Amino acid sequence: MSSARPKVIIIGAGFGGLNAARAFNSQPVDVLLIDRNNYHTFTPLLYQVATCGLDPSDIAYPIRGIFRRQANMRFLLGSVTGIDTANRTLTVSAEGDTRQEPYDYLVLAAGSVTTYFGNANVQRVAFEVKDLSGSVRLRNHVLKLLERAAWTEDPELRRALTTMVVVGGGPTGLETAG
Repeated sequence: MSSARPKVIIIGAGFGGLNAARAFNSQPVDVLLIDRNNYHTFTPLLYQVATCGLDPSDIAYPIRGIFRRQANMRFLLGSVTGIDTANRTLTVSAEGDTRQEPYDYLVLAAGSVTTYFGNANVQRVAFEVKDLSGSVRLRNHVLKLLERAAWTEDPELRRALTTMVVVGGGPTGLETAG
């Protein structure tokens, strides 16, 4: 990348980050996209992974592959651990290494965090269907419970092992419950 052109850093490779990066295609800027995963997840289908309807690879797309034809774009795998707005730099960490990245423009598209509305009991035992690893973790847990239920002759234990509670009435919660 040429240092004469403005440098745009985009934090986050979700829908917002990808759309921002695409908007800079063929523009006279250098774009650096940073995310802690090297793939973009099509989050509306996370429930399908959690319920064994899809394989994780069906909804995860390599970021470098998505932007292979965008010449002014590069990707860096890492976590942003600090932003110095006065000096227009940010700190990125990955695998024990840390580096500083200067920027002229910064786009924050880092996503969101789950809220439990103060319900610590739900938070303590919940499986989040917010990212790919959480969906796979839930899928594996449900499969183990179903296998245990298939082994037991005790109808009460079988009922307990096959009873699931879905908390949340958004699209993911409704689709999961369905």
